[in-house]
Amino acid sequence: MDWEDEALIQDKGEVIFQRIELKRFIFIFFFIFWIILSAALLWFLFEKNKWIASSQKNQFLEIINFPPRGLILDRNKDYLASSIPSIDALLDFSSFSDTERKNAKRFIEQNKLDFKILYDRYILVKDISQEQILNVKSLIDKSENISIIASHKRYYSLGSALGNVLGYVGFPTEEQINDISSAYSFTEEYVGKTGIEKTYQNYLRGTPSVVQFEKNVKGDIRRTVEKSKLIQGSTIITTIDGKFQKKIYDIMDNYMRERGYKKGALVALDPRNGEIIAMISYPNYDNNAFLRKSEEVKEILTNSRSPLFNRVTSGLYAPGSTVKPMVAIGALEEKIISPDKQIYSSGELRIPNPYFPGQYSVFKDWKKHGWTNMYKAIANSVNVYFYTIGGGFNGQEGLGVKRLKKYYQKFGLGSKTGIDFDGEKAGLVADPETKKKTIDPVWRLGDTFNMSIGQGSLEVTPLQITNWIAGLAMNKIYQPYIVKKITTIDGKVIYEKHPKIIRENIANEDNLKIVQKGMRMVATDGSAKAFFGNFPISVAGKTGTPEILGKRKLNAIFSAYAPFENPEIVLTILIEEVPSGSVATLPLHKEILKTYFEEKRPDLFGYATPKAFIQPLQATTTE
Repeated sequence: MDWEDEALIQDKGEVIFQRIELKRFIFIFFFIFWIILSAALLWFLFEKNKWIASSQKNQFLEIINFPPRGLILDRNKDYLASSIPSIDALLDFSSFSDTERKNAKRFIEQNKLDFKILYDRYILVKDISQEQILNVKSLIDKSENISIIASHKRYYSLGSALGNVLGYVGFPTEEQINDISSAYSFTEEYVGKTGIEKTYQNYLRGTPSVVQFEKNVKGDIRRTVEKSKLIQGSTIITTIDGKFQKKIYDIMDNYMRERGYKKGALVALDPRNGEIIAMISYPNYDNNAFLRKSEEVKEILTNSRSPLFNRVTSGLYAPGSTVKPMVAIGALEEKIISPDKQIYSSGELRIPNPYFPGQYSVFKDWKKHGWTNMYKAIANSVNVYFYTIGGGFNGQEGLGVKRLKKYYQKFGLGSKTGIDFDGEKAGLVADPETKKKTIDPVWRLGDTFNMSIGQGSLEVTPLQITNWIAGLAMNKIYQPYIVKKITTIDGKVIYEKHPKIIRENIANEDNLKIVQKGMRMVATDGSAKAFFGNFPISVAGKTGTPEILGKRKLNAIFSAYAPFENPEIVLTILIEEVPSGSVATLPLHKEILKTYFEEKRPDLFGYATPKAFIQPLQATTTE
């Protein structure tokens, strides 16, 4: 076969191959076409059914109207939080052009308006002004794509003075919406996020009205059914004294700023019933900012001092010397010492070092006190005295860790107070069992010494400190509370809090009087004498200066009750990271007690202006 024959065969083969390829192509083409046709048919059937279902569903239209959120009032029924009329705009962006969408987005962002997207079709813009509505309409070609809705917005009358107590509101989260038990919807106006707004959300929320309209195929309304009536949220009446709260917040804010103090806590409680009169976590925040969508919100959320964190109920601190009256109560109740027996303080106490034989562990006092009895030990916060009666030393029996814990727990340490407020912490009272979980599992005498002066493995909240000082003043402890009553809008009482005693007869009355006398001497002869020695109202209390682990600075605490003879207020102030001791709290404490009593006894306070109390003073004593 020559090359011509071979070429001919090759040409015929290519023709045959091309025919085979053509048939394969035609087969694949029709196969793909059949798949597309089938898919299209299925899609048509699905969409038809979906359209039919949607058409049937659209025969009914439900309109949900949310009521004004309930009021929050102070103990005098002055407004703390209210709902005031506002205007919302509902934008149907499904028919917006690209330009209109961009314009609307830019306008919302530039004006920092609060909004949310509903059903991937609508933009609900909250609290929009009439001028802003006109500006929006100028950006949209068809005005029928904009609906105006009468609404309400939250207003907090005291702003930053009560931010942490009241909390703030916002749109419900996706998690809340998906929670069947909550019954929230995408159209829900606002829900409580923190504070009283969150704790009492179900009362404040109210009941929305639901009206169902039945339409015919032409879209005409055939029938209207009211499925539920509009009921405004309930009114919360708190124990807070709003005017007092505002005054002392301003005082505290100025005081902290002038001295460069960054963080602190204040709580005032009525020891006769457990009512919270005032509460400040510093720094606080203006809860109105969350509704303005202002730059303040960003600052609040990113602030390293954590203004959203409530230090009164959730901050955990070493209590320092504020525990010493309880240690004294324990020693008297267990009969290990008489109040007149004297113990010598050389300025320190030494015991053999368990880690280095032949050396000593030194437990410091804040100064050399000499011979001291229980009264003087409480008044001047003598560490060596309490090391000795707490842990035992030089022949004197001590309580030991188990009995220390017993009396701490009697006064509420290590357990929640039960306040009606979200996020309360229980704290910690350590013992050998809990220490086993640490690096050094052995409980040593030094641990007991530290525990006896409020250091070491003790963690408490400022509210707990306030509660045990109330217990020392009254020999009973009430459960603290912040909401006194809840009523309907027409005044019907649906909830009322009655004072609840959680502990009473904590100690023998004679033993209690001994400790109370020592606490009174704190103000007349001891560590707070420079500030309360001549105060016209009798004050009793205890200072504390706990060390901060890993830092050279201290926390300063003073918790006191007044009047001494018939207590009606317990005031606790804690200031974090101060260079000095409890002296940091004392001028502020004095000014706030003055503010509280001057309206009751103005004749006693005519000798000084408020500024006189908060000028820098040199402490004559400290811890």
